[in-house]
Amino acid sequence: MILAAGMSSRMRKEDASLTDPSLVHQANNLPKCMIGLGKNGKPFLDYLLHNAAKGGVEEVLLVLNPADAFTQEYYTQQLAKNQAFPLQILFARQYIPEGRTKPLGTSDAILQALSQHPAWQEGRFIVCNSDNIYPIKVFEKLYQTTRNAMIAFDASAYSTERVRNCAIVQTDAHGFLNDLIEKPTDEEWAHITATMPYIGISWNIFALNAPEVMPFLEDTPLHPIRQERELPVSIRRMAQTLPQSIKAIPMPDLVPDLTSKADIADIQQFLDQNFMF
Repeated sequence: MILAAGMSSRMRKEDASLTDPSLVHQANNLPKCMIGLGKNGKPFLDYLLHNAAKGGVEEVLLVLNPADAFTQEYYTQQLAKNQAFPLQILFARQYIPEGRTKPLGTSDAILQALSQHPAWQEGRFIVCNSDNIYPIKVFEKLYQTTRNAMIAFDASAYSTERVRNCAIVQTDAHGFLNDLIEKPTDEEWAHITATMPYIGISWNIFALNAPEVMPFLEDTPLHPIRQERELPVSIRRMAQTLPQSIKAIPMPDLVPDLTSKADIADIQQFLDQNFMF
């Protein structure tokens, strides 16, 4: 399940570092996962789907914004031409509740997708963001495991500033998730660096057993400021309610992140170095 229903508000902010008129137009008008990048201008999402397929995934459920008239049409055409990696691609929409202008968060996105595809409520699924390119071996690890699991990416691959804007993965002695510490304070960061020989961060990719996680998705409270139900909160509540229910798998790899126009140059360089299509 790939979460692609966000509003891409940070991508639409002006940034003088992006000067290519075509990319500026796409960044301002398309879902950010559909911006054409790489040697042949393929949608960013293509590279994520390629790695998912190479990692063993056979079926993908794209969760889209109701206002997105582009993504489903594009992949429907790719499916008709047998050019979908090969993957079976399904679609769901995260509808916005009356009285709101933005979706209700990532936990809500998963619940809406599961309600629209009841067969997915019966087993395990991998869920991830649409604006990250996760390595093939990440999908392999999560696809092959039989338990709830997540990836704890090695924080040493990133700047301290970037790490502290992520969720720190706190585990027990056996590698099971105890807590996700979102954007740690100075005091929390000092404790983390003093007590954790391996600092792992979450890039929001999980393998989840649907019947186990659904009650926690449903009970996730609204964030007091953003007023959204967020998946990391659901995950930490599950880990604390059901100890040793989510295995944290260490992984050293860097995960490219497409958040704003300022990220596009680095993404282009990464794609040129790592993908041939």
